Amino acid sequence: MTTVTKKGRVLELDIAKEDIYSIHKTITSEIAFYEEVLAKFRMKYGDLAEFEAKLANAELPEHPYWEESIEYRNAYEELENLKKMKGVFEWILKSLTHREHSSGNANSQSLPRT
Repeated sequence: MTTVTKKGRVLELDIAKEDIYSIHKTITSEIAFYEEVLAKFRMKYGDLAEFEAKLANAELPEHPYWEESIEYRNAYEELENLKKMKGVFEWILKSLTHREHSSGNANSQSLPRT
């Protein structure tokens, strides 16, 4: 079990530290994937807000652009959620690493670079 203490509060996680690192790595990979997806949408349609505005103002035909705008929006929102999750996992890993260093455990894994 992994324990994180923050400002006098103890949070217990029933998950191995290695699993936390693995999930962090997966989230980082997913972020890279969605950044590529969004880059393709931006190259094809420009900024998401501008693309959605053109659709709302009937400057583009609904088909096939409506479906594309949904995929674009979903990719954008998924990326934002993944970034938040990554931040949470980095906070957990930083807290664990700090606690291990404070207790004298020098063999702890460092936070992966992304």
